[in-house]
Amino acid sequence: MEKGWTLSNVYLFFGLKQLLAGKFPWNHIILCKNLTLTLLVIRSYYSSEITLKRLSNQKGGTSMSKRLLISTIILTLFSFSLLTACGTDNQSSSQPSQGNEAAGNEQQEGMKPEVGAELLVWESKGPDFDYMKAVAQDFEKEYGIKVKVEPVPAIDAVKKLTTDGPAGLGADVFSSPHDQLGNAVMAGLVLQNDVYTDSEKNDFMSSAIDGVSYDGVLYGFPTAIDTYALFYNKKLMGKAPKTYEEIIKFAETYNDPESKKYGFMWDVGQLYLSYSFLGGYGGYVFGNHGTDVNDIGLNNEKSIEGAEFLQSFKKVLPLNINDLNDNIITGFFQEGKTAAIINGPWFASSLANTKIDYGVAPLPLLPNGEHPVSFSGIRGLYVNSYTKYPVAAKLFASYATSKQNLTKRFEMTTQLPPRKDLMDDPILTKDPNTMAFLEQAKYSTPMPSIPEMGNVWVPASAALSSIWNDNQDPGTVLNKAVSQIKTAIKTTK
Repeated sequence: MEKGWTLSNVYLFFGLKQLLAGKFPWNHIILCKNLTLTLLVIRSYYSSEITLKRLSNQKGGTSMSKRLLISTIILTLFSFSLLTACGTDNQSSSQPSQGNEAAGNEQQEGMKPEVGAELLVWESKGPDFDYMKAVAQDFEKEYGIKVKVEPVPAIDAVKKLTTDGPAGLGADVFSSPHDQLGNAVMAGLVLQNDVYTDSEKNDFMSSAIDGVSYDGVLYGFPTAIDTYALFYNKKLMGKAPKTYEEIIKFAETYNDPESKKYGFMWDVGQLYLSYSFLGGYGGYVFGNHGTDVNDIGLNNEKSIEGAEFLQSFKKVLPLNINDLNDNIITGFFQEGKTAAIINGPWFASSLANTKIDYGVAPLPLLPNGEHPVSFSGIRGLYVNSYTKYPVAAKLFASYATSKQNLTKRFEMTTQLPPRKDLMDDPILTKDPNTMAFLEQAKYSTPMPSIPEMGNVWVPASAALSSIWNDNQDPGTVLNKAVSQIKTAIKTTK
């Protein structure tokens, strides 16, 4: 045997020999773009089947060197073919892929699903489920890929996937609210969305793209967006107020506490709604698009200014937070006692059996001339990192969030589509209330999806109670709340 012929090279040689003879067991190798990894796989496969004794029986060291040279050239050419032929693994992965934009553009132009692919999709029962089944049928007709849709509540999907994913029982594609994304990414349960081009991302509202992204990386395929806006009684107010100053002036003349009549109400103690005042002045929860836990902005100067304006409403809404819960506010509006409230699209169903002539408008402008920044929730589709068919799964998720299919989804579910290119669609524009929510959604920011957000709600709610009920200094109260949030985050790490 010549010097330089290591055992590893022997395995490589015989591996190539089998490969060229068409006898290599492809089901035992994962094609990839990494040449070194490809070599290692071929070598290691034959390490248990080839021995030095078999090599020693061969003669002709010079001949062996020539064969090695030829094999090396063939392997180099073969590796180059791999670079262009294997954009996506066909095997399951327990970690999110690290796809790049180039791969995404290539897939979008002509994605090639895995041969024999079959998909399982999880979606909540109800209109969402009906929509998903309809899309699955259309997808199967167009691509010949069977898609089974199972009813799994979107809010439970990530938790279920934690056990079902590694066991090979999880859905290839599942629906989930964006505030579950942080946990999903940290657990390695979802693949990146490397399908959307920059142009396609721009078709969606920025808040929708931000919502299904984590730490600057896009994972989800947005299907719906929800936020809150101003419901107003047309009989009492006539037209929607443009500014909060108009609301305050209206309430000063309309209010009649003895008759339980108030010009304006909202659930003050709920950060989800009251955040719009802080955010409209430039406050925020976590920096860097809601991902930097070391940058908490709830007590910065701008947040404090927003909290001070919020506190000023106490003069036209002289009720404690306990008397401003959702049930009380809903009842007052249904009875025609309250002229305007803050609530979301879901509130409309509470008015279906009433005679209230109501309208919906974007939240009124703040005294600083800015739009209130409401929290938004983003519904999206995600691809399971354990899927055996990542290309087919991503193709389905992209297909389900196309302009045409999200139009169909709105018709079937009435949930707001997060695509900017649907803002002028007659199906949406014919309903002014829908357009009002979509207009407000443009000024919304997704609730932070990192797990640490769970440490924010209780201290923030307590702070709002102190500011409103006890008329305490907003700056002092918010400083205390942020201190509590930081302590809670450290404790739970």
